[in-house]
Amino acid sequence: MTSKQKHLLRLLREIDAICKKHHLRYVMAGGSLIGVVRHEGFVPWDDDVDIYMPKKDWDAFVALSGREFPPHRAVQCVDVTRNFTNTFPRYADTSSCVIHRHQIVSDDKAGEIIDVLTLDPIPDDDREYEKYRTHMMIYSELVGISVVYGARWEIPVTLYWKYLLSMKLLGRERTLKKLEKIMFSYKEEECSRYAMRWGGCPFLFDKDMMFPVKYGKFEDLEVMIPARTSDYLIWHYGDEWSYIPDHEERTSHMAVTVEGTGYEEFREEYMPGLDGKKLWREAVLRKSWQLLQAKRDHRIGGHRLRLYARCVVMDLKALMKRKHTDLRALREALDFGELSDVFSKYYQAQCSAPFVGREDFVNIYRFYHPILIELEDEVFYTAVLTLFYTERAAKAWRLLQVKKQISGLNEEMKRLRKDILRFRKAVGLYESRNPEESEKICVRLLERYPAHPGFLKLRCRFVMERARTEGNTAEAWGFLREAGKRFPGDGYFLKYEGDLLWMEKEKDRALAAYEKARTATSNGIVQLELDKFLREEKGAALRQAEELLEAGKLTEAEELLKRWRRLLPEDPAVQAAERFPRIARAGSQEELDKLEQEALSGYEKCAAAEDGEGKALYLEALTKILEKSGCSPAMARFGAEIQTAGSRQELEELLKKSESREASGEDEGVLRKLQGDIFFRQGHTDTAFGKYLEALTFALPLQVKEKLQKTIMRDWYHGGRKLSVYAGKTDASRYLDHWLGKYGTLEDIQRLAGEFASE
Repeated sequence: MTSKQKHLLRLLREIDAICKKHHLRYVMAGGSLIGVVRHEGFVPWDDDVDIYMPKKDWDAFVALSGREFPPHRAVQCVDVTRNFTNTFPRYADTSSCVIHRHQIVSDDKAGEIIDVLTLDPIPDDDREYEKYRTHMMIYSELVGISVVYGARWEIPVTLYWKYLLSMKLLGRERTLKKLEKIMFSYKEEECSRYAMRWGGCPFLFDKDMMFPVKYGKFEDLEVMIPARTSDYLIWHYGDEWSYIPDHEERTSHMAVTVEGTGYEEFREEYMPGLDGKKLWREAVLRKSWQLLQAKRDHRIGGHRLRLYARCVVMDLKALMKRKHTDLRALREALDFGELSDVFSKYYQAQCSAPFVGREDFVNIYRFYHPILIELEDEVFYTAVLTLFYTERAAKAWRLLQVKKQISGLNEEMKRLRKDILRFRKAVGLYESRNPEESEKICVRLLERYPAHPGFLKLRCRFVMERARTEGNTAEAWGFLREAGKRFPGDGYFLKYEGDLLWMEKEKDRALAAYEKARTATSNGIVQLELDKFLREEKGAALRQAEELLEAGKLTEAEELLKRWRRLLPEDPAVQAAERFPRIARAGSQEELDKLEQEALSGYEKCAAAEDGEGKALYLEALTKILEKSGCSPAMARFGAEIQTAGSRQELEELLKKSESREASGEDEGVLRKLQGDIFFRQGHTDTAFGKYLEALTFALPLQVKEKLQKTIMRDWYHGGRKLSVYAGKTDASRYLDHWLGKYGTLEDIQRLAGEFASE
């Protein structure tokens, strides 16, 4: 975890404790929920935490703030603080400084925050939702300066002006209360839906998607998660939510973060330079203009997309003609790989947010006003069926919804739509620990779609569970062999082949299967299962490697650790252990120095992540390196502890430890050198070099002596360069005396240089 993630986890722990104590509901949401399901903690590159909380529970949470919150905590919400500049609330640490864009021109409590997106109850009547939505847009325009909200829904500019005038004449408090009375007038027990209020852009959920809550693991905390977690994640991210994205697709959030200071101190620096009234006037003009232009902009945007849609259709027809594509024959042959290639450019356009929208802040208008690229029914059905068969069911569902809205569905399309719903129901039942009903649906779907990878993968879980509980692997092997024929090399099925081999005590073959699975899938759920299982077995593997090293079997130890590095590529302990054979093989001090730097870097990363196992192994690696450099085991360990000391206090304790060692008279030269290292790390350079010079008067191991000589010669080199700079500008005698004084007289320096040269 990063330091920011640790901070956020502390805040989440506080919210969770208050909610559990007072029986309040919340659920993890967005990327934080992906973290629960796919990583059992933070998504490694994520730097925020999102939760949903029903409005009723949020109001109760706010009421507890005076007596239940820890020091330096506050709620940020416009219902409580009228000058807050966002429509959804936050739980903030006011002793820190993290300022988001919308807070730049206000005096919000701008600290490290957790977003709390409220769920407002909404009746089934869509007219009531539209009423809520319209007033929420106006409310958002009045509250927030940085973004235009209502243009997404073509809210009349006259309505905005009406409430703007009301705010001018009646005041902000009365105007906002009037809008809140309209928006929050519905009782939760009378409504079956929630509107999630995010960025002034409300999105609808069924209540039973969220509640009653389930529980999941987030780092060391048991957190509340939605009742239909996968349904929610598919809605939010599509079928791809469980897959780990490529590095270039990993994004984090933007905010000004200033370490070591509170937001008030930071604001004192820049706020006087801002003209708040001018910025608000410009915001009103910008909002008015964009609301006036919204219909025109949407009309022009739609016309442009329809022209592009014609090009897409012509390109698709030309491609099919050139390839002599027979859609029905390819469907019957279940050649969805070829069909996926045929429809690739069509999908890029039709499945994109500009055409079908998305329930997010930017693309919400097109979600309610999608554009369908007109294809013949057979071509469209084949394209949607291909999406369905290639594990993109959410996209298939969306296109069927758009087709239904615009021109209607034929019988084949209706059946496919129902089957997608059945699949979602099966996944929901599996999550709700009702495997019998889930498997029944899955089996029926496989009768109709025998080569569907998603159905096979769900069925695989039931088959494997029986193999584990009943101890009979025959059914599972039969199933996996058939799945392997249809999808050779799919990491999902390879992982479960490994599980079966492990059950049958074929551990070496199982590990080989896990290796293939690791590289053959980016499915985060499979990767998590692999990580959890392999980390339990890792200790035995590391002990085996240690035994091989002690027996002098370097090649075998090396191969074993390389395999485990492939199995657990991100594991710090395996990374540390992999260095032991390299240390044993190192034939020069240069190689050892390189390994030393790698081990120090690895130790620092483990220390930052509070990984005790990794730290211990890297400390052992540093000890081995120093032993191979000629130090005794005791001095090597002591030297490694000095290198990894993380605070001045630790260095002081090590210095006292060294003084007690002096009495023994053992390894006196090495001890003086290590004392010098302590003083050097403390910044006492003169004292450090005094110890180094003392060390040279003793008999030292050759590598230790060479290293010490390099340290002194490096000091001479850098000092000489500084001297030349000083000498060109001013009298350098003071610097010269300070720099060389620690070496004694000029004769001492000449003698030392002569000794180095002769050796």
